[in-house]
Amino acid sequence: MYHSSQIPAHERADALKSVFLDQSWPQDVAIEDPAAADAVLEAAVIGRTSIFQAHITGITLSRNPKQIRTSPSDVLALARQRRSVGRHEQFEAQRQVHPGELMLMDMNAPYSFGWEGPGASQALYVPIAELALAHEVVVSAASRLPASPLYSLVSSHIADLSAAGDALTATPAAHDVDEATINLARAMLASAYNADYARGMMAEVLLPRIRGYIRQHLSDTSLSPDKIARAHDISTRKLFRLCEDADFSLEQWIITKRLEGSRDELARPETQDVSVATIARRWGFSNPSYFTRRFREMFGVTPRAWRDFAAYEDRAR
Repeated sequence: MYHSSQIPAHERADALKSVFLDQSWPQDVAIEDPAAADAVLEAAVIGRTSIFQAHITGITLSRNPKQIRTSPSDVLALARQRRSVGRHEQFEAQRQVHPGELMLMDMNAPYSFGWEGPGASQALYVPIAELALAHEVVVSAASRLPASPLYSLVSSHIADLSAAGDALTATPAAHDVDEATINLARAMLASAYNADYARGMMAEVLLPRIRGYIRQHLSDTSLSPDKIARAHDISTRKLFRLCEDADFSLEQWIITKRLEGSRDELARPETQDVSVATIARRWGFSNPSYFTRRFREMFGVTPRAWRDFAAYEDRAR
């Protein structure tokens, strides 16, 4: 972490530029108030991806063709504006980036980005080779990011990665997070380019997240397709389309997981004094008769008969 308050005022301009260049590639760095004491720069490497955060008063970053020729980059930057309104120019397009919004920077094409006054940005660097997307897809997606149904999810993901910082890099989960981050970025860019082009990628990224969300909320009797879709920033129609493309029955999968969970709980010795109806409610079944019918259809016995059999087996051991 770099904090300008720890640097003598007359050294802050050079120190800030050095930190930016250490964390990226040759570029021009113009700072509105080089002597300001409130600049904070943070970086964290998460496998093949990395996060770079800048909290600073007034800055403009730009990269010219000569810098690109002499030092090509192997990453793309997906940046999330956190504070102030950013100005981004690339591929002959200019746009404003408001807090919470995303922008894509191709580090191998001339660009300019910055803001005036106190501001902050969070940049996710993703290896170009790992994305495995044609350059035309990237260029087209850059101007259409909000068209992706994954846009809000990626914005939240970058914010979460930035908050976790170095604490995440030291955990065993870092590899899985790195893999998921690359897949999520790829699917967002592909779906911003063309929904049909990205259909397979969308399912690959979203379905594991959807299944994980369902597992965490099996006891919620209000769990519904609408609620699941809202939690993943997609429409209910898109949710059903993803499931259909993957030959995955959402309703049946939820019921199956609830029945399997209730079966395991009914077999535990420590729950022998808990009523079947109570256990059914714990697993999202508000109607005991419906629960008994579906349990018998799936396992061939009633919940009570299964419990008695499990207790007998336990005593016989």
